[in-house]
Amino acid sequence: MIRAVLFDFGDTLVLFDRWDYDKCLRKMLHSLSQSNVVVPCSYGEFKRVYFDVRRRMYREVEKYCGEVDFCVRLAATLKRFGMNFAHEDRIIADAADAFFEGWDEDMRIEDYTRLVLQSLRATYRMGVITNFPCRKALLATLERFSLTRFFETIVISAELGVRKPNPKIFTKALRILNVEASDTVFVGDSVKTDIFGAENVGMKTILVENSGLRTNRYAVASDLGHVQVKPDRTIPSLKMLPAALRSLS
Repeated sequence: MIRAVLFDFGDTLVLFDRWDYDKCLRKMLHSLSQSNVVVPCSYGEFKRVYFDVRRRMYREVEKYCGEVDFCVRLAATLKRFGMNFAHEDRIIADAADAFFEGWDEDMRIEDYTRLVLQSLRATYRMGVITNFPCRKALLATLERFSLTRFFETIVISAELGVRKPNPKIFTKALRILNVEASDTVFVGDSVKTDIFGAENVGMKTILVENSGLRTNRYAVASDLGHVQVKPDRTIPSLKMLPAALRSLS
């Protein structure tokens, strides 16, 4: 019997397809300049260094699917330009807020998402498990779309230090909900991080065939690796989720 449904966040609940990363980086640089921190290079050079740092940091933790906090990433980027800040510094936090303010502006949900979640809430316990480097920003976006109220738990990689498909992030959500993996369905758009990860701990799985992750050039490289795994059900959108869940019961 299915007792719980756990969801991925990005390109499952909230869609990233209109995300302008350059806008976010420019907002972040503007925040730094407002704090009298001027990066001594062109925007293009800053962007190149930022993504080099991002790539290197994720490569270092790839073996155990580690997460890199966004503020740690930003502090490491500025260090490449000879600027020494701790990731806890207010200047870094404000710049991160500016970045994610731009990110939040570009996020959207489908018109039917809240209706689907409302229809499921009476039958299933629900939660979110997400790979995301900033807890504050993710919770604010869920709240802006009035989605927080549907979930009993929201497990974020930035808090736990590991990313899907690491089993720890899945088992934490199961412990919080006090449900067995065999009684739980995971819904996500990534074959590797969502379907493989959830099946590896014994959950049933539903793949939302969203091309967002596969066409997102800013996706973490390790999230895109190929794995041989087949979801229990595949649906074109969340609109079809209630019927898919009934078919698994």
